[in-house]
Amino acid sequence: MENLKNLMKSLLAGDASAIHAIKDTMENHKQKKISTHKGKVIRVENVGSANGEYVYDIGMRNETKPWFFANNILVHNSCYFSAYETFKDEIESGQIPWTTETVIQLYDHIGDEVNKTFPDFMQRAFNCPHSRGQVIKSGREIVAPKALFITKKRYAAMVCDVEGKRTDLNGSLGYLKAMGLDLKRSDTPEYIQDFLKEILTMVLTDASKEDIMARITEYRSEFRAMKPWEKGSPKRANNITAYQEKEETSGKASMPGHVRASINWNTLRRMNNDRYSAQIVDGTKVVVCKLKPNDMGFTSIARPVDEERLPKWFTDLPFDEEAMEETLLDGRLENLIGVLEYDLSETRANNTFNNLFDW
Repeated sequence: MENLKNLMKSLLAGDASAIHAIKDTMENHKQKKISTHKGKVIRVENVGSANGEYVYDIGMRNETKPWFFANNILVHNSCYFSAYETFKDEIESGQIPWTTETVIQLYDHIGDEVNKTFPDFMQRAFNCPHSRGQVIKSGREIVAPKALFITKKRYAAMVCDVEGKRTDLNGSLGYLKAMGLDLKRSDTPEYIQDFLKEILTMVLTDASKEDIMARITEYRSEFRAMKPWEKGSPKRANNITAYQEKEETSGKASMPGHVRASINWNTLRRMNNDRYSAQIVDGTKVVVCKLKPNDMGFTSIARPVDEERLPKWFTDLPFDEEAMEETLLDGRLENLIGVLEYDLSETRANNTFNNLFDW
């Protein structure tokens, strides 16, 4: 390992020939037995709409064998590799320069050398001819000076280089890459997405905890000043007709909450003899708002997104603003930065204290 460290120092110092020595050193390490494996499908889940995004939902039980066959095509799960832990002491002492430029150079070289090993690997593991094995390639995807890893497949990074293209030029910090987070979900309102992106950017650009908490406290006041029906969650009402027919046939039927909320809008619209407001039909984009206990027993109600003039019977409803704040603000923040163990209750307490003296 010490020899490998010295070779890596030579590479970062500009000695391009060092990469070949590194390859030879790593080849001398003990080879692990390679074998193919097949497994049964345990569970298939409907993940719903992904808004055109890629869905990363492949998990391998045996991490030493991250490949499998899908429809007779060999596919490979993501592979994460870090040289930092190996050279942590040398980096922190200044013996190895650890800058954006040197990191890009290092991992590009590692990627090139890894690619050279694929033909032999494919032949050894899958009896694949060299001509076919040469088409297997890997590549260095992103470089980010700071990232926040929340859970498996849920992370964010401030990317300064993506696949060889710098994104931190002309004063830019780069671009925010977020995977599996609430600021990408279709049921998160755009204004909440923008706020979450702002908080995440602060976290990834070394803003202090005090500044982050102060911004959350400030935004909480902005959120509470909004009209109650603006604090709902966006949804698309599907299969309303089918659920209504089922309920008419067999009594009260179980259905998704946003469908029930849409039917509640149609019910109150009909009860109030409202011929001007739009009826919610299959495929309508709606905003679902939570309600306090009421005579109708409704726990939520939806409104059409495109309804410009909301009727008085709707705006007079007892909206549960605290519950919607808990869902849209506290819940989303907890999912995003809960791993940092910030006490978000402080932002609620500070906000309540400030409101007492807000004339």
